[in-house]
Amino acid sequence: MKRAFTLIELLVVIAIITLLMAILSTVLGHARLQAKVLTVNAELRHIGMALEAYSFDNNGKYPPTRVDCMLGGHFYQLPLELVESKYLPRPPSDTYMATSIEDRFNPGYTYKYRSVGTLIYNRTTIVKDGAHLWVPDAFPYGQSDEGKDYSNPQESPVSWVLYSEGPRFDLERMRELKYPVPRETWYDSKAGKGVIVRMRLKNGAQIGSFEN
Repeated sequence: MKRAFTLIELLVVIAIITLLMAILSTVLGHARLQAKVLTVNAELRHIGMALEAYSFDNNGKYPPTRVDCMLGGHFYQLPLELVESKYLPRPPSDTYMATSIEDRFNPGYTYKYRSVGTLIYNRTTIVKDGAHLWVPDAFPYGQSDEGKDYSNPQESPVSWVLYSEGPRFDLERMRELKYPVPRETWYDSKAGKGVIVRMRLKNGAQIGSFEN
C-alpha cells in the first residue's frame, strides 16, 4: 500500500513550487525588458540614420525641434520632415503622432527628438535658437553638476538627441537631472530604469545608453 502525502509534505511542495514560479517570473520579466530595450535601441539607430540622410540632403542641417501644447503630451515628436521626405513611415490618420513609429515604453506617442537651434512652437511660431540642450562640462568623457544650456548649434557639443522615456519614467526626477544628455539619466540595466537615448556629437560620433 502506497503511503499518501501528509499535509505538511504537501505544504512544503506547494511552497517550493511557489518559490520556483516567483524566481522564474522574475527572470522572464527581466529578459522581456532587456529584449524591449534592445528593440528600442535598434529603432533609435534607424531613426538616427534617417536624420543623417536628411542632413546630407539638406546642406548639413537637421530638422527643428517641435513643441505643441495643443496636442496634449506630444512634445518633442519625431520630425515631420523625415516623414515628408519619406525617411520614416506616415502615421495612421486617426492619431496625433507625427509618424507610425511609437515609443515602446510610451504607447500612443513617438520617440522624442530634440536638436539645438530652431524651435517650432504650436505648429506656426518659429523661434530662432529656441531649442536648447543642457550639456554637462567635460561631456561626454566626464560627468559634472556644472554645465551649460546650449541653443546655438555652432557651439553645442551635441547636435541632436533621440530618446525613449524608458521603463519607470519619472518626469519630475528627470527634469531635476536635466535629461536627456547627462549620463546619470540614461537607462541602467541593473536598476531597470532610465531614459534610453542616442545622440549625435558635433564631431559626428553617436553615443548613448546603448553603449552600457
